[in-house]
Amino acid sequence: MEREQIIRLARAKYVATGITNNITEALAMYLNNDATEDEKIPLFISSPEIYGIKEALKKNRPKCEECNSDLQMKENTRDFTGKKYATAWICKCGRIEYSDKTVKEWLEILRENRQQNI
Repeated sequence: MEREQIIRLARAKYVATGITNNITEALAMYLNNDATEDEKIPLFISSPEIYGIKEALKKNRPKCEECNSDLQMKENTRDFTGKKYATAWICKCGRIEYSDKTVKEWLEILRENRQQNI
């Protein structure tokens, strides 16, 4: 089974059902609880873009315009009408800002902002 298919199964079972919002945790749960022997192959889900965005967010995380709390990024999300977006910024106050920008594009923006703030 291909890596992408295993990730889709993990997302469907653990993210879509609300058990976790973290695909890394969902994949680990899937591999530990549901995967067949053929599926239990080493999967490296970290990419330079994901690592880069995590590092950039540690230093320059966007704030909510309404409550000034840190925003969390979510990838490949849909709004209430079902329209798909590449990313969304979500706040604990309930505000959601959908975006067609990819993680890679946001990484460049965050890096540029950090350079301007130095």
